[in-house]
Amino acid sequence: MCDDIIHQGFCNKQGAVVTNWKRRYFVLRKDGYIYYFKPNRNNDYSTAKNKGVIRDFVDVLTGDSCHLGNDWPRDAPASCRFSLPCPSLDRTYHIYCDNATEADRWISALTAVAKRRAKLRELGIA
Repeated sequence: MCDDIIHQGFCNKQGAVVTNWKRRYFVLRKDGYIYYFKPNRNNDYSTAKNKGVIRDFVDVLTGDSCHLGNDWPRDAPASCRFSLPCPSLDRTYHIYCDNATEADRWISALTAVAKRRAKLRELGIA
């Protein structure tokens, strides 16, 4: 794992325009940015062009607190899903993992980043 990567792996993300669910490879870096990629054959994302970046999430909503205008997929139980509100983009990213263990890993890593950002904002640094 690269030194600046906190966590990485496959998750499913709801699209913003076409609101179907897409499998993406996510990489959370120490700077708090989450890069996501289309799956590729060789599973090498170190040089791949990212499909998007989630920059300014302020919280991690989990389980039943993840409100979605339409229903979550049947294979996304509350223990496997989370949402990332990004007020600066007027968007909330809805994401679910293949299992609860992986979701817990993501939620822990993302919560730590959100808390660190809140502390920096409080100190007037971010």
